[in-house]
Amino acid sequence: MRRTISTLLILAFTVIPFIIPIHVQAASLGIQVATQGGEQLDLQKAHRTLDGRFIAGDNGAVADTKTSLEWFVGPDRNTTWDEANHWVESLSVDGGGWRMPTREDLKTLYADGAGTRNMSPLFITTGGFVWTCETMGSSYAWGFCFDIGDEYWPRRTYSDPARVFAVRSLK
Repeated sequence: MRRTISTLLILAFTVIPFIIPIHVQAASLGIQVATQGGEQLDLQKAHRTLDGRFIAGDNGAVADTKTSLEWFVGPDRNTTWDEANHWVESLSVDGGGWRMPTREDLKTLYADGAGTRNMSPLFITTGGFVWTCETMGSSYAWGFCFDIGDEYWPRRTYSDPARVFAVRSLK
């Protein structure tokens, strides 16, 4: 029993210092990391070769070879329309030029049964609703709900489970 505890302690002090920096470094770079069978995986790189239409870039953007659009998934947190709009306007990844998508842009991502949100697994998000640039008056904005494959216009103050994606034409 004593030998087992000693072995476990030695193993813990040997392995833990190598695991924690991986998570800290990945989080600081915005890389989503998962563990599968004890192995650390960069989720975007893991899916890069699994999807013939979408290609994940090293900068975190996802290129759509069918529409010639490039996508960048925003923070995975509840987001109002005004927060989403501000985030996209300030996005400077890879030279900027990003905009909020239209309903038609978002519809091109919808694929019933794909991933966990009816879109390529390269679009890593836990929210099923994504804001568009289209507004209705000063209180409402259009969005697309990937969970049900439909568009609707909630109040711009709506946030749960609203997310933001940025889009631009491929360079």
